[in-house]
Amino acid sequence: MSAALFVLLLSVVGLKNALAQNQVATLQHGDSVCAFYGPGALGEAHEAADHGDIITLSGGWFSANGITKAITLRGAGFVTDSVTGTPPTSISGDIWLNVTGTDGFLTIEGVLFSGTVYYIYLNNPKFNRCCFHGISYVSSTIQMLSPLFINCIIENFSFYYTNYTQLINSMVLKANGIHSNHEVLAHHSIIGFNGNSPDALTAHNSIIFGGTSLSTCSFFNCIGINWSFGYAYTTGCVNYDSYEDVFETFNGSFSLDESFILKDEIATGFVSSDGTQVGIYGGMVPYSTRPNYMVVKRCNVAPQSTIDGKLSVEIEVVTEGN
Repeated sequence: MSAALFVLLLSVVGLKNALAQNQVATLQHGDSVCAFYGPGALGEAHEAADHGDIITLSGGWFSANGITKAITLRGAGFVTDSVTGTPPTSISGDIWLNVTGTDGFLTIEGVLFSGTVYYIYLNNPKFNRCCFHGISYVSSTIQMLSPLFINCIIENFSFYYTNYTQLINSMVLKANGIHSNHEVLAHHSIIGFNGNSPDALTAHNSIIFGGTSLSTCSFFNCIGINWSFGYAYTTGCVNYDSYEDVFETFNGSFSLDESFILKDEIATGFVSSDGTQVGIYGGMVPYSTRPNYMVVKRCNVAPQSTIDGKLSVEIEVVTEGN
């Protein structure tokens, strides 16, 4: 599907030196919208935000900022869009997520986290089409409850103080800490363990590699690669010796360029329980890196404000769908 492009013209009051920066964060609060510029724009927008607001980031990199409010944070995607040329939205450095109270839930979409994301307290957070270098905890007194990951790539994930994690059409390449009281439910996903032994994993129509499962795990129509299903409950599962038996190019290593395409004989010959192919391209939400909402591609700011203190800002946005 081709993307539609259009331009927004904004009059912004009181901005200075905005032309020197290409990054833009827009903050939507009810019917009002304001904009912030530069690498620190995320932090400024977050400081001004209330629970329930929407912050939209352009492509480009932004300084990491702790998130303590139940906002929706939307980026332009975690890879350069091959159709529109929109660059990814990258948050540089480690970031802490700590949303307490009952004011709502945190949602993050279309963002590349180049550092480690540390969870302090989160209840029902949702992550959609994001890429994480690492997700970890700060101490044993904190927790992340019922997180949902859809179409995400996670290089390293410490599950030790999470509970009831759901992975849907997502990848975790180095998983640790899937133990009792830290249950993980995976649908059409790819999970690697590097020798670890999960004892609280239930996987449907997924691909598992690099370890041994204990008797408290369950696998339904899954493919194992160099994997021991052990005494786990299994139905409709098979095991292969190498990545080359299952994938076109994936070899178990992390890469933003990896597509995780299955070999034809696997995609067509091993059918999952819902009639689609096993792995991330099957099911109801097949894997895609393209956001399905309006994203900010670029921003041009006038060289100076008008005599009445207004500054003309031209923002190009892209409406994208799957």
